[in-house]
Amino acid sequence: MKRILLMVLPVFAAFTLSAQSVEKVLDKYFTNTGGIEKWKNLKSTRMEGKMAMQGMEFPGTIYAKLPNMQRVEVNVQGMSIVQAYDGTTAWWINPFAGGTDPQPMPDEMAETMTSQEFESPFLNYEAKGHTVTYEGTGEVEGAEAQILKLVKKNGDVEYHYFDAEYFVPIMSKTMVKSGPAKGQFAETYFSDYQEVDGLLFPFFMESKMDGESVQKMTITSVKTNEDYPDERFVYPKK
Repeated sequence: MKRILLMVLPVFAAFTLSAQSVEKVLDKYFTNTGGIEKWKNLKSTRMEGKMAMQGMEFPGTIYAKLPNMQRVEVNVQGMSIVQAYDGTTAWWINPFAGGTDPQPMPDEMAETMTSQEFESPFLNYEAKGHTVTYEGTGEVEGAEAQILKLVKKNGDVEYHYFDAEYFVPIMSKTMVKSGPAKGQFAETYFSDYQEVDGLLFPFFMESKMDGESVQKMTITSVKTNEDYPDERFVYPKK
């Protein structure tokens, strides 16, 4: 029995230290970005900016609303592309691939939208069935970072890197579940934080795969808690 206790105590101590580190990082993150109550009261966002990919740049708007609705509108060569998720169905309108009628989004593309949550997964994460562990420190493009591993209730695995000085997210890694890149981690970088209605938002985001830039977005405007009807996100009925 004594030997068993000697084995269990270090494990318990390590678990306690990890839990304390998780709460320390999250407390500083929420405090430094506006306060946990403000994040809990965030109901919708509208981000306008410019997206760049494959050597092209075009204006776009991202609408998001609780619980996990999203709509992306992009103007490409004078034509509007829409990608949306109503919480059940991911759909799109793409004049370059199928005309101007709404269509169900291809599975691989839909995976990205359907896996996202409007509310931070770290808000009441235990009640949501997620687990968070502290993974120590690392480096993101020369900046020291605190690392949290998030395992969602559905099994999705994410790594979130928080700046060690300001405790704002500077990078996240998400495992790709399907397609040619299955099993690899997609990386999203966040920078140029600015205050909007008392909350800090990144005004520059860049997605990378295998170290290669896939997409960049420069935000020019963020609006919070505007009232958007559900119909804006719902898959239109024919």
